[in-house]
Amino acid sequence: MNRLCLAVALTAFVNCAAHATDQTLKLAVGQQAAIELEENPSTGYRWSIDAQASSNLSILHIDDRGFAHNAGDKPLPGAAGVHRWNVQATSPGNASITFVYRRPWESSVARRHQVEVEAIVR
Repeated sequence: MNRLCLAVALTAFVNCAAHATDQTLKLAVGQQAAIELEENPSTGYRWSIDAQASSNLSILHIDDRGFAHNAGDKPLPGAAGVHRWNVQATSPGNASITFVYRRPWESSVARRHQVEVEAIVR
């Protein structure tokens, strides 16, 4: 199961779906959102962006914030948490970000998560 939460810059979380496999973001140029996917790196599995399966990433600035334990949870060894990215629209257009959950030494992908981004001028 993965969790995806989206936050618009300087505002509270606006959308959080427990079983989402695809998500759509509509951002004004300059606006950003936070993406969080459940991850447990102690199993060897990690989320990353599959640049080849993604499209038009040049209209976005993506900041990989890395893994963090869930807020309020004690950071126990082996405990799950979330992997975070900030995504900012830098130019108008449409982009697609494909996240994959896999072990770096394996070619197979355990899960995929697709985020469609529509960047607009306001």
